[in-house]
Amino acid sequence: MNLNKILLIAFGFLITIEQGFTVVLGVLSTGVVRGADVLMPVDLAIYGLFLFKNSWPAPKKYHGLHTFAVTVGIIFLLWSFTGEFVAVESADFRFGFVHLTRAILIYLCVLNRISTKQDVIDFTKGIVFGLGFEAIIGVWQWQIGPVFLPILHVVNDWRATGTLRVGNAFGCYLAMLAPFSIRMALFTSIKPKWLWYTISVLSMGSLLATYSRGAWFAFSGSLLVFFILDFFKKKLSHQQIQWLIIVFVVSTMFVSIKYGHVITGRLENSKEALISDKKHSRFGLAQDALRIIRQHPAIGVGLENYRYHADEEIQGTRFVHNAYLLTAAQQGLPGIALFIGLHLTIFIYGFRIRKSRDSTLYHIGMAAMTSMLSLFIYHLAAPDYRLVVILMHHWRALAMIVAVVMVDERTRQMRDQRILREKKQQMRLSQSRMQTAKQPDEAAL
Repeated sequence: MNLNKILLIAFGFLITIEQGFTVVLGVLSTGVVRGADVLMPVDLAIYGLFLFKNSWPAPKKYHGLHTFAVTVGIIFLLWSFTGEFVAVESADFRFGFVHLTRAILIYLCVLNRISTKQDVIDFTKGIVFGLGFEAIIGVWQWQIGPVFLPILHVVNDWRATGTLRVGNAFGCYLAMLAPFSIRMALFTSIKPKWLWYTISVLSMGSLLATYSRGAWFAFSGSLLVFFILDFFKKKLSHQQIQWLIIVFVVSTMFVSIKYGHVITGRLENSKEALISDKKHSRFGLAQDALRIIRQHPAIGVGLENYRYHADEEIQGTRFVHNAYLLTAAQQGLPGIALFIGLHLTIFIYGFRIRKSRDSTLYHIGMAAMTSMLSLFIYHLAAPDYRLVVILMHHWRALAMIVAVVMVDERTRQMRDQRILREKKQQMRLSQSRMQTAKQPDEAAL
């Protein structure tokens, strides 16, 4: 196993591990010391890839996309720094900026260091290994009891939380990553297949145990959309379609019979939580966010400073449950314009992977697209974008779409060049045979 392979697998896995080396960034007005993990395990993989792995130039066809993605990502980060000058609590802002910086570094590393099909496979394996690690913890919390790890801080709640400490955030994480293990298990030849099947089952169990309604809807909706696109694009064989139907029917029946009452119970008060007149409903929180945006349209209120501007009657975390409104409120209208423009552009370009002739890249690319659509849906009703692991995987997911599209184009070019070389070799061989056949005839004359 070479160094590049080790770094890529470690990179994918360590994005899931949050704890790191903390440095004090300031003191809040309440006297509480505020710090942030300025060095995390994933940083070592990032720096290793930047130092030891060469960057390949973007294919000519996607040079503009790559330049746009890198430039807008950096501008978004730099623009976010303006919050330092308006933040009520500078220490909180610096906490948010440190982790956004790391998320952008992950984004840039994926864009510039994943260059070949094998790179995509190795990085995806690392991501799925991380998913498996979290899924085991989630299932253990669900079926056995509390989990205690000597290094990682695990919160054991009434629902599965993994190492993310928040049930909804864990649900978002699972909805984002499970499409990779599912497609690897059902549709690719990447081994070991039994491991991808096992991780997929554990992930589904953990997702159910998070009791996160937003994650359930985001995951099932995005998975259904892209499986339908697979069907109409005729990217699935009859055997794969049969397996997909069997898995869907069996899992639906099992969950409905054994856990139907749990799902029904979680959905009972959904209407009140979403659109009631109460200030803590999603609708009430959104109205308050619009008020903050109108008051601070230029550069927002600063990262992690939303709570200090929220209506004082709002209880709990005091963050709007919508990542887009949260971004607009904290980073201003220019910030949300950069955010949405970048995401929509990359997502639209991502549909080009549907033309891929490489089965492995196609299904990993479709998993990346499914992951991004899950986030788009989930962010409509949750504030978890600001949490460290979700933030890192959010920007990883966005960059991965671009990386897979570019790798697929390079793979196509190399395949076409190989075919062209083979044709030229055949032509030279044919000409050589013709000349050899002519020589005896000329000698006879």
